This record gives sequence, structure tokens and C-alpha cells, in this order.
Amino acid sequence: MTEIYPGCYRGQTASGLTVLAEPMPHLNSVSVGLWVRAGGRDDPPGKAGLAHFLEHMTFKGTARHTAAEIAQAIDVLGGHLNAATTNEYTFYYTEVLADGLPDAISILEELVTCPRLAPEDLAREKVVIEEEIRAVEDSPEDVAFQLLHEALWPGGHPLGQPVVGRLASVRALDLDDLWDFFSRHYTSPRMALVACGKVDPERLSDQAARFATIPEREEIAAWQPPQPGTGIALAERDVQQVHLVVGFPTVAVQSPDRYGIEVLNALLGGGVSSRLFQRVREELGLVYAVFSMTSYYSDTGALAVYAATEERKLPQVVDLLCHEVELLAQSPPPPSDLARAIQRLQNAFLLSLDDPSGRLARLGTSTALGRTPAAPHEVVHRLGAVTGEDVQALAQRFLNIDRSAWAAVGPSADRLRGLIRPCAEVA
Repeated sequence: MTEIYPGCYRGQTASGLTVLAEPMPHLNSVSVGLWVRAGGRDDPPGKAGLAHFLEHMTFKGTARHTAAEIAQAIDVLGGHLNAATTNEYTFYYTEVLADGLPDAISILEELVTCPRLAPEDLAREKVVIEEEIRAVEDSPEDVAFQLLHEALWPGGHPLGQPVVGRLASVRALDLDDLWDFFSRHYTSPRMALVACGKVDPERLSDQAARFATIPEREEIAAWQPPQPGTGIALAERDVQQVHLVVGFPTVAVQSPDRYGIEVLNALLGGGVSSRLFQRVREELGLVYAVFSMTSYYSDTGALAVYAATEERKLPQVVDLLCHEVELLAQSPPPPSDLARAIQRLQNAFLLSLDDPSGRLARLGTSTALGRTPAAPHEVVHRLGAVTGEDVQALAQRFLNIDRSAWAAVGPSADRLRGLIRPCAEVA
């Protein structure tokens, strides 16, 4: 194991499995997770939701243990076991007392190296995932964000497709699809084992070396970068509020501009002292919820702004949103606002390091996206180095209304089209 920054170690087994450890010796527990570089972007055409479906199916038992036996084993450790699928990776994780780490690793290894994938489980899990899809479709906020992704990453690009899949695509999946995806993507060189907390790096490396070796069967084709789209996508729902989202394409996760984008986001709508929250909610009382957020991928990124309001207030909310975006491009933020935004980001980051699961997510996600995790002091320094002129330049470069994508959910698509038209060209 090699120290990549003080207190954090990385190594690789003979099979190609990446191993990372960040000891926190004062704790009694350890968070451990296994990342697989396979996500929604790897779903074959017409099979949206396949990566997510496989994640579900791994919990239905392995070649060595039933699902009930796995649940009992993790319960005995006093821990919890969960997983999630994103666009570019899937991760499995748990938190246990330090003495239970070898057993926890053994459970994770079984899930990702020898799942059972039985026909009877396939039929039952389809019903579960269909309900998960319906839950998303019943949430106007979730629908608005999905519409934004389709508008921002158009042409059927995987980033524009729901990771959970669609009812029709999930119903059409079969065991051959699952086994083919598993054999192509769940290979040792595409995995990373990460542990943070009371962990010895060398012992973790020894345990990782006992993982089953799954060689790569074939070279995986590189993802195709998306071409950002513009315009607006609308959906009708019987709701009392309009749920509005506008998105701007930004930078990939490896870009050094990411730190400036985070400061820009914090100023615009990333907290309760942000411009949008203070102006739109606190001063004018036009909304209950308004915020901005960032997302990053290996080859692109986005900044999105969300607001929910009564339909009659929508034109004013849209005007204010556009106005605040334009102000950031017109001049640097006041020094006091900039300092507050930077300090908020720095302190939130440092607070996350007190939690082993926060460190786990940081290391695992960075590794899955092809980055070497930055040392905490470097993150704090790079955030602190962002200037007001940097923020203005980034706003001019990325927060361009003419190159934005819009999405809205409300009672009438025709009315929404007319209300939003002054700020967005409706496709």
C-alpha cells in the first residue's frame, strides 16, 4: 500500500482490484464499500435500468448463501448493508465494528463475484423495481429533474435516461441480460474496495488479495461524451405547484474549474444564505423550495436550479432566476459574499471528514470516476484560492440562458409553455 496523501493509502491486488484505506484509529467502527465502474451509461440500447436491476438482484442470494443468511450475517455484526447505482458506477457498502470487518468484506465479495441470479427472484424483483419507478413518476420534483436530463443530454444519450429504467425496458429484461452485464462489467480491474475508520491498510490489502479473481472478458467501449441540448421539456400532472428546473452544462469531474463552479453554485443557490434563497424565498416569499446543485461525470457536468411555486407566480420566479444568473456574469460577487460561500464549502467539507462514511464516499467516488483523491488540505486550499473574478468568468462561460435546458411539471403544458417562453426557447 502506498500513501497517496498523509493518512490515506492505495494499492492494487494481483487481479487488478484497487484497494484504498483511510484509518481513523480513534473510532470503534469502520465503513467499507465496494465500487464497480458500471452504471446506467453502460446499459445497452433499449435496456435502460439493467445496471440498477443487477444491483437489486445481487441481494437475492449468492452461490454460497441465501438472501436470508446474508441478512442474518450482517445483522449479527450490528451493521447495515445497502447499495446504489449511478450513471457511471455502482457501489455496495456497510458499516460495522472493526472486529467485523473481515466478515463484512466477505459478504461484499460474495455479492459482486458470485450472485445467484435465479429465475424466481427475477420475476419478484421486477415488481419491486416497477414500484420504484412508479414512486419516481409520482414525484413531480423527480419528474422535473428527469425531464431536465432528457433535455440537457438529448438524442437518447444514456445520461438522459433514468438509471432506474422505464417500465417497458425493465419488464423486457431477462436472466441472459443480467449475466451478460455481470460478466462484462463486474470484473476485478473495474472494482475498488475502500475502508475508512478503524482499519489497518496492510490487513485490508491482505483481505482484498483473497477476493475471487474475475478477469476482464473483453475491452469495454469508451463512453461517448454527450452533446448538450437546449429548449424545454414539459409534463402535465395534477399538482398545485409548478416544479421548474433549469440546467447549464459545465465541466467534467477532473476539471480544475470544478472548485470555482462549486463556489459559483454556493453563491447562486447552494445554501440558505445564497442569492436565490434570500431573494426569492426570504424577501419575496414566492417559493418554499429553491436551490441550485452541481453534478459531475467523467466527461461533462451540470449546474441545475430548482424552484417550486404556484403557477401564477411562475413568471416572476423565472424572471428573478434569470436576473440572478445574469448578475453573476456582470460583475464579481462582493468580497463578503465570496468569503462566506468559500467558508461554507470548506467547513462543510471538513465536517464530512468526521464521519467515516463521508470519507468512504469521497474516496470511492473519486476512484470510480478515474480521479486520484485529493488531500483534504488541498481541497480546502483550492476552494480558498477561488477569486471573485474567477466566479464571474465561470458565470459568463457557463451560465448562459441561451444555452440552457428547461423542464417543468404542472397542471397544463400549454400554460407552462406560455409562462416560460420569455426566458427559454421552447422546443
